[in-house]
Amino acid sequence: MASNLHRNGAQRGSAKFDRPLKPRPRASSPSPGSGFRRPNSAVRNDAVPGRVRVAVRLRPRNAEEEMADADFGDCVELQPELKRLKLRRNNWDSDTFEFDEVLTQSASQKRVYEVVAKPVVESVLDGYNGTVMAYGQTGTGKTFTLGQLGEGDTSSRGIMVRSMEDILTDLSPDTDSVTVSYLQLYMETLQDLLNPANDNIPIVEDPRTGDVSLPGATLVDIRDQQSFLELLRIGEANRVAANTKMNTESSRSHAMLTVHIKRSVVESEDIVSTSQNGDVSHLIKPSKPLVRKSKLVVVDLAGSERVHKSGVH
Repeated sequence: MASNLHRNGAQRGSAKFDRPLKPRPRASSPSPGSGFRRPNSAVRNDAVPGRVRVAVRLRPRNAEEEMADADFGDCVELQPELKRLKLRRNNWDSDTFEFDEVLTQSASQKRVYEVVAKPVVESVLDGYNGTVMAYGQTGTGKTFTLGQLGEGDTSSRGIMVRSMEDILTDLSPDTDSVTVSYLQLYMETLQDLLNPANDNIPIVEDPRTGDVSLPGATLVDIRDQQSFLELLRIGEANRVAANTKMNTESSRSHAMLTVHIKRSVVESEDIVSTSQNGDVSHLIKPSKPLVRKSKLVVVDLAGSERVHKSGVH
């Protein structure tokens, strides 16, 4: 899973928007020959605002693995306190990778949301654009982590549902608005999951501002959590799925949920005046309300395995 913040969501002249993640000291350098890897040096630079953060989550064993009494410990060792994952090739050879977060198979959906997505959601509410995406092989739990509705068990709610709960709680229904689009990219075509007949949506970039828009995509106003859950049900029902060797319910498309937020922000201007006798006075003058726009994008990527493994062509 990865998350990112983009500053172009902030509006000029508004309050401080960024809520930087708490810096964490860099781990000590490994000894030569330890097989320690950092896939991207930027991942470890916690002082860089708006950078991409990467978390890894180990899924529990599935039914087939339970029957075979398969043990992940033979090849995977998690070190959550060090934010590291070790992959063993054999008894004497292994590689170690470091992430921003390492989540074990017992990590709850709430824990995953709080460490991966909640900081992004909070910054989106402050006016930044943010993205959370799940990447991995078919059957590793991407859709469960992001899109689980949790109707039978609220503790299993995924990032999409939990994000909207926090957004609706923070916004005022009288002055703010939330609209949602739900799209999929399948066979190089952008399709509308809320209106399947709209199956060739163009991508347009404004040459003046650089803003990207999707003319014709369905936008739905969200007023409460129940209407959002119904929107997710419709979208998932329309999402393309194909049988594969690895997972009979595997999604073969990239799904993108985009939450557009508009907030009314009133800023005050501090006017300082000095009288003839030298006394300084402050006058707080309300300024015109501003509309602050931002968006949260949650992306459920298709399985990352090679075609010859999945059996899908």
